[in-house]
Amino acid sequence: MTMDAKGPAEGIHRAGRPLRVRLRSALLLLPAWYLPSSSLRVAFHRLRGAKVSKSAEVGYSVIIDNLYPEKVVIADSATVSARTTILAHDESFAYTGRGAQVIAETRIEQGAFVGVHCVILPGVTIGSRAIVGAGSVVTRDVPPDTVVAGVPARPVTSARRAPPTA
Repeated sequence: MTMDAKGPAEGIHRAGRPLRVRLRSALLLLPAWYLPSSSLRVAFHRLRGAKVSKSAEVGYSVIIDNLYPEKVVIADSATVSARTTILAHDESFAYTGRGAQVIAETRIEQGAFVGVHCVILPGVTIGSRAIVGAGSVVTRDVPPDTVVAGVPARPVTSARRAPPTA
């Protein structure tokens, strides 16, 4: 299949992203990726439109969807480790002519932990206190208190902590 010059640009235009919104997000990307403290990275991702709790931790080079950062939610006390990519849109169907672009809210709930270099696909919810192992590709929702790992991520064990003994 050949793609004319209108292909990708047309898909982005149809999505209704004004140029000023895309430029603002793009200009804030580098500071959001590389600032020395998590709180500063969180602040810049929030300026881009992502819904990131002030108590969340965001590592170096974390990519929060470049086109739809407002569709990403990271709750209180959640941790997203370095080089993780969180997506809220998928244009692959639109680019190949096999369907419409997917745009869906992606959530990392309270106290969840995402390991280094993970990919979280659009529309996924990582439940409260869940743990995602390093290098995992999360294609489906992760229930609360569950440990997942692998490509694609699959449940490994429960993340529930045993009550303290006296």
